[in-house]
Amino acid sequence: MRRAYLSFPWLLTVCLPIAGRGAAADVPTTTAKERYFYTGADYGTQVLYNPLWVMLNRGYDVMQIRAGNRDVAGFEYEPNARNVARNLIDPFPPVRERGAWTFFKQEILPLSWTRRTARWVPNYTLHLLGGGMTYTALREWYEAHGVPVPAALSATTLLATAFLNETLENKGVDGANTDAIADFYFFDIGAVVLFSFDGVNRFFSRELVLADWSLQPVFTAPDGFLHNQGNYFAAKWALPFYPRLKLFSWFGMATLGGLSYQVDREYAVTLAAGARSTRFVNTAQTSVLNSVDWVPSAAAFVDRNNSPLAILQVSNVDDYFVHLNVYPGVVPLSNPGVGFFGVLDKAGHVTAGVVSTWTLGVGAGYAMQ
Repeated sequence: MRRAYLSFPWLLTVCLPIAGRGAAADVPTTTAKERYFYTGADYGTQVLYNPLWVMLNRGYDVMQIRAGNRDVAGFEYEPNARNVARNLIDPFPPVRERGAWTFFKQEILPLSWTRRTARWVPNYTLHLLGGGMTYTALREWYEAHGVPVPAALSATTLLATAFLNETLENKGVDGANTDAIADFYFFDIGAVVLFSFDGVNRFFSRELVLADWSLQPVFTAPDGFLHNQGNYFAAKWALPFYPRLKLFSWFGMATLGGLSYQVDREYAVTLAAGARSTRFVNTAQTSVLNSVDWVPSAAAFVDRNNSPLAILQVSNVDDYFVHLNVYPGVVPLSNPGVGFFGVLDKAGHVTAGVVSTWTLGVGAGYAMQ
């Protein structure tokens, strides 16, 4: 009979947001310290941003491409977490087993470029840059809500979420997991160190503008599965000869590139195309050597002050063929802010749900069987 190990991730997702709901229920209108990534705006991902929202999007990110398996309650957390912890506590034997040069060439240094060996790519984009931006944004969120030691709590939240992500990626392996070693020690901790410097935060919030454009997690009836979670980041760089036009990238389990046009001082529209990840599989039996296949994908975006209001994505996948997210700030007269998502698969089935700012950015929905 299937066993569910719930204590680890759900203890974190419950306790951390409660800690962050501290003395200040409202974001202060002024602050003595410069903000980089969390503005406290009442629309888009900004109004949804909190530790629980980050935990679900970032910690369960890989479940987007686990062949339709979105049963977070049925996942065996304990044995997978134990294997990840064993690799992190004593990383040298797994690295020697893999081969130190192979480990560094494929996981750390940009020296391997094949589809199955360029494992360093998501380490730099999602773990280092995305993780660093998340560390700063969470720190600013904790500061805005009057939580003590915000930097320490932000780092703890980020690393706990990283551990949850590695636990899900381990998926049944009892052996070497050098992917977790590289991610955690070199890139997740490295992200905290790198984005502890104001100059780095200023560059990625003012020059090459980075923002969290993640999704809106929803638990759906009748099975209680987690849908529409996903950790995504948008990057914009204004063309020097025409600043209203910006080079654009949206990356996570999809990597899209395109152009963004600034309509006025607040609003922008964007078109992008590229590839989406699908079919996440382990290519080894006694160790973790995950491989991801890719399919074509394209999307249109509307954002306000670099916080998304709507995302429409079409991808050549069976389940999330047409995928729409409408964020709080679009539906008129909705207070608290309400957002929703809808998915059409290739068989014509619909999955849809609603999120609210009162529910910490996590919603409820229904999935056709």
